Amino acid sequence: MSTPSQAQLWLEKNQENPAIQFLSAWITETLQRPLESIENIEIVPDDPDTPAEIEFIVSFADGSSATQTVQVAD
Repeated sequence: MSTPSQAQLWLEKNQENPAIQFLSAWITETLQRPLESIENIEIVPDDPDTPAEIEFIVSFADGSSATQTVQVAD
């Protein structure tokens, strides 16, 4: 069994957070990828001080990646 990546540990630690639940569902349901295949997650706001949207960039162990952009609610 392989050691979980920092991204996997972060997802597990924060699984009660609604944003993490959304991200996990997007990865497992929409992309149909297991959470164990995640190598890295980048969270990139369009504006660091007052973001209107955030981009999640997920890198997988096979070298592929996927991006999801979400709007930030006021």
